[in-house]
Amino acid sequence: MTRSFWAKVIGNPSVFSLEARIFNAICITSAVALFLNVFFNALLGFTQIAILMAAVFVVVILCYYCARVKMMLDGSVIVYMIASNILFIVNYKYNSGIDGPTILLFILSFFLTICIVSKKQYWFWITLNLAIVIALFTIEYKYPGSIINTYPDSKSRFIDFGYSYIAVVFFVFIVTTSVRKAYDTEHKLVKQKAIELEYANDTKNKLFSILAHDLRSPLASIQNYLELLSEVELDEHERLTINTGLINATRNTQQMLSNLLFWSKSQMEGVTVNLVKVNLKEVLQSTFDIEQASAIDKGINLTNRLEEFTQIVADADMLQLIVRNLIGNAIKFTGTGGEIVLSADVAGDNCRIIIKDNGIGIPYEQQKDIFSLKADSTFGTNNEKGVGLGLVLSKEFTELQHGAIGFESAPGIGTTFYVSFKLNFQSQ
Repeated sequence: MTRSFWAKVIGNPSVFSLEARIFNAICITSAVALFLNVFFNALLGFTQIAILMAAVFVVVILCYYCARVKMMLDGSVIVYMIASNILFIVNYKYNSGIDGPTILLFILSFFLTICIVSKKQYWFWITLNLAIVIALFTIEYKYPGSIINTYPDSKSRFIDFGYSYIAVVFFVFIVTTSVRKAYDTEHKLVKQKAIELEYANDTKNKLFSILAHDLRSPLASIQNYLELLSEVELDEHERLTINTGLINATRNTQQMLSNLLFWSKSQMEGVTVNLVKVNLKEVLQSTFDIEQASAIDKGINLTNRLEEFTQIVADADMLQLIVRNLIGNAIKFTGTGGEIVLSADVAGDNCRIIIKDNGIGIPYEQQKDIFSLKADSTFGTNNEKGVGLGLVLSKEFTELQHGAIGFESAPGIGTTFYVSFKLNFQSQ
């Protein structure tokens, strides 16, 4: 709660630079210190200094407003530095010169200069700080009467020094803490960026692998077949065998390319989701019919047990792509004579689409990465190539529709995928 409030006061790290956040923290701390000092100096009888501090308090608040709200950091820093130096010069003159605590304030000013001034102004303000201190010391040394001791007694001097020391230490503590917190925040952001960059690099490598091998191989097969046709006489059985293999390879490649294009677009441009109420059986009928043909070619029994009037809230195109990928995977990893069942059940406000097969299942060691591009390429029961991209896409598109996806699998027994969606808008 406190950290969140402080982040709002000095600025969000994603919007404000480290220097800007430090300057905003210094402005807030300065305003509090000046407000307290107005009353403290008035009590000690330093009326002129109290009035000047009140004026500088207003200037600091304006600097904070310009830096935090108007995003005018450079101008705000310049005004702040000018106002603080004027305040310290006047304070030196009317607060007992070298016998007073102003030298502590100039040290504090030097520290703040290092923290907040930009590189192009850095040496100017440091040189100015040193020049002002040397000039004030020189004037007081050469003209002793120009600056007088204004303390009525030694007790007042000790109180003023003690208070000034506490104020300076508090100021340094606040600024240093802000710098450390800002550094920690920047460090976490850098680590997060590094993780994201590593993931993006892994994704890039995976996609290049898909393009280099999984899309090239079927094209090479088609080319070899065409060359074979032009050079060798084939009997009907050989021609039929090759045709079947090429059809399967082309179908798998087309599905893979479709997934690749959809996924690449979602990563680069984002995806627009059009959630509407759809009839589950109607919207998936064409998908089922297409996959039914693939299942028949492989000798697999694909059964549709979806009920007539089940309605869910989903994007029809995304839903078809998800189910097409899941049924396609089931066909790929189920052998001849196997069975795949498409069904759905309802629990409360949710409808769960179920794709169950009695295929080869997913090895336990691969299950944790099944929805990521870390998953290794695998081959189906007829050596169909699978790269896992369809499952990555299915998960992303399911979650974009506020749905959930999961699975159960046992090697040698089969796999069941579950995809859940809301039944109506009110329950979202």
